[in-house]
This record gives sequence, structure tokens and C-alpha cells, in this order.
Amino acid sequence: MRKLNGTNVKKGLQYLKRNGLGETFYKARERLSKDGWDDGYQERFLSGRPGTEMLAGQRQEKYMHPYKISILVPAHETDPAYLKEMIQSVIAQSYENWELCIADGSESDQVGDTVTGLKETIDPKVAAKIRYQKLSGNGGIAENTNAALDMAGGEYVGLLDHDDLLEPDALYEIMQVLSKNLSREGKIYVNRIRAIYTDEDKIDAEGSRYFEPNIKPDFDIDLLRSNNYICHFFVVRTELARSAGGFLEEFDGAQDHDFMFRCLENIPVSAVAHIPKVLYHWRCHNESTAINPESKRYAYEAGKRAVEAHLKRKGINATVEHTAHLGFFRVIYVPVPASVLRLTRKQWDEMGPEDYAAIREDYIMILAEDLKPLTQEYMKELTGVLSRYEVGCVGGKVYNKRFRIESAGYTKDENGKYIPNFSGLNGHYSGYMHRACLQQRVDGVSLDCMLLRRSALEIGEDHKPKLASNYIVVYDPYAEFKRK
Repeated sequence: MRKLNGTNVKKGLQYLKRNGLGETFYKARERLSKDGWDDGYQERFLSGRPGTEMLAGQRQEKYMHPYKISILVPAHETDPAYLKEMIQSVIAQSYENWELCIADGSESDQVGDTVTGLKETIDPKVAAKIRYQKLSGNGGIAENTNAALDMAGGEYVGLLDHDDLLEPDALYEIMQVLSKNLSREGKIYVNRIRAIYTDEDKIDAEGSRYFEPNIKPDFDIDLLRSNNYICHFFVVRTELARSAGGFLEEFDGAQDHDFMFRCLENIPVSAVAHIPKVLYHWRCHNESTAINPESKRYAYEAGKRAVEAHLKRKGINATVEHTAHLGFFRVIYVPVPASVLRLTRKQWDEMGPEDYAAIREDYIMILAEDLKPLTQEYMKELTGVLSRYEVGCVGGKVYNKRFRIESAGYTKDENGKYIPNFSGLNGHYSGYMHRACLQQRVDGVSLDCMLLRRSALEIGEDHKPKLASNYIVVYDPYAEFKRK
């Protein structure tokens, strides 16, 4: 019953207007069933938090290189109560080599007065780490964040919204990653990690309820093109942030998404670390996009342009479309000319090393005899994805006869077993964080439905082909197949 409120009714009507009655019916049905994903989350989260004794131990830890982390906060007419809570969440950090850089674009003095008043009540040494600058005017989110970046004196910077909260061990966990990735090069130590992000959840306006945890995968540029899944808490090397050009005004509303692309698109995947722990709380209130996506519709247009700009910089021939879900995008890659050998699953299974060696086509399309394509131009869709040089294999979404998802890519568990993603989910549903409907990297795709790059195949010791390790596998939900 909690979900039957005015805000959600308004969101439902807006979704109906955009997507029609059928899609809205399944959206509402899935939304109500998603309570199961939150079942017991708050209790699990609170029970897993570090206690006073553990935080005290973290404060005593010594580091070979105790990096200073500058936390960037663009502020504008922030509610004083939320602002105080945000600052207090930084002051409470168990790793203490930080500075808080607040760039205030407010017309009023309420942000400045709140910061000054709070600093007067705390230890002067801690107060000195809170840096505040009143800007000459409100330059927008990007320009205000650039002002905070200009203030930063740390080796790394982290992005924090003016009304959100950090967990007390957030910076400690960041430092654990940085400390483990130091390597000696000659007479100096170098850190290979250039950027780090954590999991997050949402917190209500009163700060009493934690919900909708966003449990993220490791760095995935395909998923980032589909949605800014990294979002919070994002920490990046300061020199990289500045050399990338900081934040651009033309992407206001999606400035973080654009900024992340420019920071991450040209560095090795191994230089990006993911901490699988909720360390950031995204505040939900009536004015925030967290609770009311329609409140900043312009942000999703900016997000689409951010993806387009990224693709253009990378020289990738593709177009970008909005999906039914605000803030989520579809990338349509333009295929390059290529020859395709079409095989059934049975034919593929019966082939031997000599047969593989005899293949001359660029791509190999394997499709089980009992699968019916639901996407008319599925070959164009799949060959478009495979036109990217780093992709060795791409697979579509497979439904069973009851229109339940059979596979939406596979994830390898800790024992090396491949687990089908979203298996059994209603085919009309979008899944956790809509990821059943988003292009993304996976560990594997269905052997009954995949397009392979011939040059990416190697013959293993079992005399069967396998994908060379320098290629990636992509799941593309826009090529759909159903069991007959």
C-alpha cells in the first residue's frame, strides 16, 4: 500500500502517456512485485554496518601513501537540514585525510550561513577541512561542480550531491582499494587505479528508511552506454578529472554521465575498480530525480547526448534512442560489410577442428532449430554489435514457450558455473534495474542463439572452439527469440 501514493500515481500516468496501456499494465505489475527485491534489505544493511569499535580501528590504520580525497559538492539553495546531514556524514569518515569543497551558486546566504554555523560547533582542525566558496552566480550544475574541482587539493576527487549521505567507512573502503594497487616503478610508487565506484541505495526524506539498493557489476562500458549505472559514489584521480576537461555545461542534468565517459573511455578496464558495498545514500524527496524522474526530463535528453558524444569520440558508427524507461538508452550500431555462415545448433555441435578451420566467413550465426526470431532484423542488430573490434560474441534474449526469459546472457559464479541471467522472469518485465532490457557485457550467451567472430575463436585442448581472452561477450536484448 505504501506505493499507492500521489507521486507514484503521477509517475504511472506519465508512463501511460509515453508508452501506452499494455506496457503500463506490465510496468505496474512488475513494480508491485519488486517489493520482493527490497524484502529485508534495511535490516541486512543496518546489521552489516561497521560498529563504533570497528570504525575506531579503521581510524588507526596507517598507509604507505595516505591520499587526500577531495569531495566535490555543488550547492544551490540546499535545505539546511539536508546540508547539515551531508556535511556530518563527511565529518564522520573513519579515513580522515579528506577535504570537503562546497561551491555555492545560491542567490541567498542560507548555504553559507549553514556551513559557517556548523563549522563553529566542531573541532577547528576538522572545520579547516571544510572549504566553502560563494560563487558570483548560479552557473548550473556543471559550472558549480567545476568551481568545486578548482578548489580541490587532493590526489583523488569524489562526487557528492548536496543532499545525499556517505557511509562512515566510504573513504576507508576507497583507501583499501588504492593501498592494494600500489606498484613500484623505479624509485617511485604508482597507483594503477584511476577511478573507483561503489554500490548505492536510496534514503527517504526523513533519513529513516533505506531502500532500492543498486548492486552494480564491475566496469562495463556497454552498460554505461545504456544507463549511468555508476552514478554514486564515484571517485577519480584529480589529474584525470582535469585532463578530461571537467564538467561541461551543455550536459547539465547528465553532467556526471558525460564526465564519466570522458574519464573512463580511454583508460584500461583494470584501472577502474568497483567496491561491491553500499556506501552512498541517494536522498529521495519531492524535488529529486530519485523519486520523480519527470522532474528533470531535460536531464535524460542530456544523457542521450552524452552517450552520442562518447560514441562520436570513439569513432563508433551508431545512433542512440530513448527506451520506455527514462534515463535508459538503446545504442543501435551500424553493421559493417561481413559474410555470415548460418548454422543450426545441431550442426555446430557435430563439427570438428577440421570443420572449424575450413570456415571462411567473417561471422558464424548459430540458431537452434526450435527458436523462432521475434525480431525481424535480428541479423542486422547482432552484426551491428559484432562490428565493434573488441566484441567476439553477441547473443540475444531467449524466451521459453510460456514467454518467460530462458536466458538474458550468463554470469559465471565463484565455482565457474554459468548461471542464466533473469531466468524465469516474465518476458514483459524489464528486471532488476531494467537490466534484462539493456545491452551489457556478460560472461556468456546461449549456445542456442549467438553470433561469433570467426577470427576470435581458438581451438581448446578439448578440440572445441573457445573465445580468445582478449575479446568480450555482449548480451543484446533487442534481438529476441522464442521457443516454438
